[in-house]
Amino acid sequence: MMTLTLLILAACTGTRQDGPRLLAESTLGATIPPPTVTPSNTPDPLSATPDVSATPTFSEMVSPLQLVTAPADVVIVTPTLPPSKTPTRTPTQTASPTQSPTPTQTVTATTTVFLFPTLISSPIPAPVIVPVNQLCPTNWAYIQPQPPGCPLAPATVGQGVYQTFERGHMIWVGQQDAIYVMYNDGATPYWTRYNDPFDEAIHPWDDPGLNSSPARPPNTWQPRRGFGKLWRERPPEEILNRVGWATIEVEAPFSVKIQTRDDGTIFVNDSTGRVFMLTPAGNWNLYAGYSF
Repeated sequence: MMTLTLLILAACTGTRQDGPRLLAESTLGATIPPPTVTPSNTPDPLSATPDVSATPTFSEMVSPLQLVTAPADVVIVTPTLPPSKTPTRTPTQTASPTQSPTPTQTVTATTTVFLFPTLISSPIPAPVIVPVNQLCPTNWAYIQPQPPGCPLAPATVGQGVYQTFERGHMIWVGQQDAIYVMYNDGATPYWTRYNDPFDEAIHPWDDPGLNSSPARPPNTWQPRRGFGKLWRERPPEEILNRVGWATIEVEAPFSVKIQTRDDGTIFVNDSTGRVFMLTPAGNWNLYAGYSF
């Protein structure tokens, strides 16, 4: 080490003529400005209270968000939290109901029914219009719908007999011991009432000779008992020729009901439940059931 020092000193001595000079004695040129020393703002790492206002010089201590810069024409979007999965109801205002003024006029809606023509092979009879029945001292017993007007007396119920003919009907009413004959031949009168002339003790039930008569049409029979006696003994133009021969072999017994209206119209049923309406003018029709 001493040897190295001596060599350096020897070299310097050989090149300089005026000898070594002290640094304090050396001066700088007047044209060279003195250097300017700028104090550093680096905080003391050992300081207990750091200065938060000072700008840090260590990059690892600076937040990346604080160092991000962008040009003036770039919009920085600040990230936000994602939308919640739970929907939030938006309050809505419900309008208060407005009361309408009470209408002063009532409008009745009507329905238009379109009727289409229908081809028919026979005329349709006019419907029977039955007015509302007034209060009667006696009620109708078995007729539905109840006919207009009032009955003269309650209906009588008893033993009856019914038989059909080629052109008419016969009903025997036991309570009256009478036979009602209804004609379908178109001549008048359309119905007639007869007293029953048959006496079972003295009169035969039928005429055996008529069973083989050539005048008897096929599938017809002569009536028996009271019907037969009346049919055989009255003038032919009065009963036999008008109603013809019986279309059932034996008359049918049944419970007959008969009731008379205050205008004289008679209502009487047959063994099938139909109701005959016999008017004082000599006309008859089926009030209930089917017609011919």
